[in-house]
Amino acid sequence: MADDAGVEVWVRRLDQISGPAPGNKTWKLHLHWEKAAQTPSRTLLTFGGPWSNHLHATAAAGNAYGIRTVGIVRGERPVDSDLLTPTLRDCEAQGMELFFVSRAEYNEKNTEFFKAWLRDQFDNPWIVPEGGADAWGVSGCQSLIEPSDLNNPWGAVLVAAGTGTTAAGLAIALRGSSPLVVGHALKGFHPKQSIEALLNQTLYDGVWTNDLTHEMIFWNDIHEGGFAKRSPELLDCMGRWEKETGIELDAVYTGKLVLEMQRQLRKNLLDRPEFLRPGSRILLFHTGGLQGNRSWKTKSINNRSR
Repeated sequence: MADDAGVEVWVRRLDQISGPAPGNKTWKLHLHWEKAAQTPSRTLLTFGGPWSNHLHATAAAGNAYGIRTVGIVRGERPVDSDLLTPTLRDCEAQGMELFFVSRAEYNEKNTEFFKAWLRDQFDNPWIVPEGGADAWGVSGCQSLIEPSDLNNPWGAVLVAAGTGTTAAGLAIALRGSSPLVVGHALKGFHPKQSIEALLNQTLYDGVWTNDLTHEMIFWNDIHEGGFAKRSPELLDCMGRWEKETGIELDAVYTGKLVLEMQRQLRKNLLDRPEFLRPGSRILLFHTGGLQGNRSWKTKSINNRSR
């Protein structure tokens, strides 16, 4: 479709990087590993749900780097460990200690009281917010932009938003050289507010933050019904994309970003965004997260085999 529209789409495939944790999590966690290694207990503690890419990447990297990892998991632990999700089974196999808390307790994860309790329980670990969403994560993600991106600017850079950490890092590093398009992939999530907060934590400069967010383009509500929801149109888009390009997409973030890009390309020429008009050259970030596809692909295979 992009070829027919006269648009060059380049994909930066973070899903294919070498190392224990492919995807954007490598950049989000990079500086956190250095801090965890400096703690006396050499321990990193973080948060996530049963299919969390963040927990999965943290466990794998911790095992590779020799750093103890603790995962605070939302929900109750199944009585039978075989009923853990494949993601959490992988985490335990990589040495992560899983500690399950109620949803009410999980909602307190950012409070100082709860973090103080966790430090007492787990030998004063380095605590990382869910998704690596803090100034350390933003700073690490700035390295995703390469010198060539600044020397030969893109018509636009596209990225899906979860916490907004990756987008905030890209915005700083791009220095306004290319428009940044942020796909809002979570229902009820306000990426602009989240990104503004992360930029303020990182830059301590409200004017700079305002300038960066003012220049961003937001594709709102591309969630297809909610987090991890998969509409027939999304699955069809992902299937056709993979068949045409050989690139697998995840159904939570990058798949939805690609679907919205294709919807925009279907518009008549005058209604399309300027950066998607003939002759444009854009960069799309594939942020990984493919392990999470097991949450629905396994079910699909099982249903077909019945």
